[in-house]
Amino acid sequence: MKMNSKFAAALVMCALIGLAASEEVNGKPSGMAEPSVEELATRLLQATYPGSAELNEVPLLAGKLPDDMPVDLPIPDGARIIGSEIQEGKGIYIVLDVPLMPDQALDFYRKALPSQNWTETDIPGMDRGFVQGDPRITFCKGMKNPSLTVTAHPQENSTDLHIGISSDPDYSPCSQASFDDWLRPIPKLSAPEGSRQFNEMMTGGGNRAAVSATLETEINSSTLEDHYADQLNAANWTRTGEGQSGPSSWSAWSTEDENGLVWNGFLIALDLPGSENQRFVLVQASLEDN
Repeated sequence: MKMNSKFAAALVMCALIGLAASEEVNGKPSGMAEPSVEELATRLLQATYPGSAELNEVPLLAGKLPDDMPVDLPIPDGARIIGSEIQEGKGIYIVLDVPLMPDQALDFYRKALPSQNWTETDIPGMDRGFVQGDPRITFCKGMKNPSLTVTAHPQENSTDLHIGISSDPDYSPCSQASFDDWLRPIPKLSAPEGSRQFNEMMTGGGNRAAVSATLETEINSSTLEDHYADQLNAANWTRTGEGQSGPSSWSAWSTEDENGLVWNGFLIALDLPGSENQRFVLVQASLEDN
């Protein structure tokens, strides 16, 4: 993973805390403009890397698309363009409100994009682990060309549509299209209804695969472990042990993949200390030694 998002967030938070402390001691700085919501959003989106002294510029365009679009993007009739984010050298991210249901919005792009030589592509591993619950499709023009990902978030009588156009092959999901299913044997794991999932992490390949996520939910760790255990069981995993200790619940598992290889794994759900409704979940599987 090229950017540690937690590291970037920590730097931003330290800066904000330092600013607050300075103002408490010295009062409001003179000669400085009042911070705006736009400035805050831009600062939070700026990516940084360990050892780098510079922040990348992340232009935000309210209510419009970039002038220099890398693709001819079709827009549904009646759509409201919320705005765009430009990640220099990496891609463009666009937010729309469209007067369609999520499935209808995705079907619009399934019909409109093939005429421009886009092909809907299944990306290995993208349907495994703690995946986002909202419908998503990815289009490719080959491994080294831009990718286009459409995610549909349901709203009342409309859809919040997020479109990501990746212009850097190193960041494009299309470059993974020929890879083996690197998160095997972990199945798709859907979050409980009404929860919010974030901080997804995944690693895989070879003889081990692991996925984790943080959830905001009123469900405690014990009930959350049961929720994901049911999904592992439905994916033909067999429970071999279980337990609970304080804020954590866990279970041990075994499964055989489509190649006849046996994997041993575990599931952990943890109530995060200091946060009333945040939980951490982790699933890991390791290939059994012969």
